[in-house]
Amino acid sequence: MSTHKKIDAICIAAIIFSIVMTVLLMNGKVFASIPVMSEDVGSDLFTVNDLNADWDTAYATQIVLSDEGSTISGNGAYVYDGNVCIAYAGHYVLSGELTNGSVIIDADKKDKIWVLLDGVSIHCDDDAAIRVEQADHVFLTLADGTENLVSSGEEYNEEAASSGVDGTIYSRDDLTINGTGTLTVSAEYHHGIVCNDDLVVAGGNIAISAAQDGIHANDSVRIQNAEISIKAGDDGITVSNDDETAFLYVESGSITISECYEGLEAVDITIAGGIVDITATDDGINASGRGENSVIRITDGDVTIINPSGRDADGLDSNGSIYIEGGRVFISVSDNGGNCALDCGSENGGECVVSGGTVIACGGSAMAEGFAADSTQGFLMYGTTAAAGTLISLENSDGRELLSEEIPCSFSSVVLSTPGLKVGDVCTITIDGVEEQITIDNSSISGFGQGGMFRGGMPNGRNFGGMTRGEDVPVMGRIEPSENGEVSGDMEPPEKMEHPNRADMPDDESGVDIPDGDSGTDRQEMRGAGGRQFASEAGQDRKDGARFRQQDMDRGQMQHGEDISSSAVSVDTLVMLGISVLVLLAGLCIAAKVRH
Repeated sequence: MSTHKKIDAICIAAIIFSIVMTVLLMNGKVFASIPVMSEDVGSDLFTVNDLNADWDTAYATQIVLSDEGSTISGNGAYVYDGNVCIAYAGHYVLSGELTNGSVIIDADKKDKIWVLLDGVSIHCDDDAAIRVEQADHVFLTLADGTENLVSSGEEYNEEAASSGVDGTIYSRDDLTINGTGTLTVSAEYHHGIVCNDDLVVAGGNIAISAAQDGIHANDSVRIQNAEISIKAGDDGITVSNDDETAFLYVESGSITISECYEGLEAVDITIAGGIVDITATDDGINASGRGENSVIRITDGDVTIINPSGRDADGLDSNGSIYIEGGRVFISVSDNGGNCALDCGSENGGECVVSGGTVIACGGSAMAEGFAADSTQGFLMYGTTAAAGTLISLENSDGRELLSEEIPCSFSSVVLSTPGLKVGDVCTITIDGVEEQITIDNSSISGFGQGGMFRGGMPNGRNFGGMTRGEDVPVMGRIEPSENGEVSGDMEPPEKMEHPNRADMPDDESGVDIPDGDSGTDRQEMRGAGGRQFASEAGQDRKDGARFRQQDMDRGQMQHGEDISSSAVSVDTLVMLGISVLVLLAGLCIAAKVRH
């Protein structure tokens, strides 16, 4: 082959290489554009590392906490001013007691850190007991058979408070809690567990007592196989951020919130299993977004919401839609001050739809709301006046009992739905021993005794009693219905360290988690008074592969967001693109030189 032909072949090869590399880079096939999900992903929302509570401790650094001087056997951690500081990626086992100190994790933004709590007691008077300043992902594992206690005082020091630290366990980056042990969290200052990114609770028996929120996260809270009990001065579990992507997902386990203002709050809330038991003074479950992004979806599990004392409170409250597709939903809010069992944002285009599961929803009649008439499962909405402790039952035309429940709070409206109930069925409802036959038509209101004012039953549950959802409606106090169905009553407002220079350490390859770009840097405060959280300026970057977009789903289905990779172009991508261009230019220059 002649020299010119050899040069031509080289140039052609260089051009082909450049084109192929450019196409791969543009389509997300190389380096930073690889999808965020990796072999670490165990499911849409839980990674292998999230679910691995049995990692090998043979080579872990052993840390024994002590007020007289904590001891460290191994690398990656040090003691400073009475605190234990973890500075490098790796595995750590903690035991012992600190009566006034913190465990502080401040590592590289790409570091993954595993910490086994093996019977610890950590209290800090003026700071978080466990504080994650920086890491890619921290995994807190509760050792089997152990009891672990963390607590904090009533007021944090100026440095901690001014930097946004507001939880007994506080993390600026992704945090997972798993294992089979017990964790007790006591927060006299602000929240119990705080995560500024994604929080996964994938195991353990966790009891939280908090002055404000029990659990507070910015991006997501995902719960599986954990037993969680909460007493909170404010909300039980809150997920909130400014870009309306905050979601809460419960797959299994149990959540008992015995004291709170609101029980569960996020823009997007899905309960796909487990047991959720809430006693609240305001809304039980609140999808709090600004409109169509707000969704409450119950596909399975057992949900109980009780509110015996609230005013202008709802059982399920969504600024958008409510979908009940399975499981069991039991709601009892008192017939007092405009309390509603169900409340969707029909004024925002939302709807309240039942397509499966058993629903018993009892509350006040003043602003009562039912399901949409085009719901695929039959339901009935019934108006009456009943005292606390009244028994409700429903039978089909063959006399078979479909449901039976004692209602703990007084009520004047009832919404019932159960599998097999369909339009045209003739059923018998019994309330406090009084029976009435009703033909199910998903639109009509029946009722014995004194009725009230309803919203619901019509398409999208919008119109009842001459009042359309979205109109300006005064907040009502105790409603006194008259015999002709009109209401009267008083109108009342609702009560409503620097650490040593890092040495190179081998990467831990026991589980590859998902990098998050620069999510650990350039924090800015996103919340004002009330202890709300900080968020990363790179917060648009989502990790662990899953964004739970209810508005993009077919009803009842989970899927990834449209783009599970970072939208930003990484340095590696730019470098490879530059190399491709240089190879192309070099080939062209060689060809031109030889030709001349």
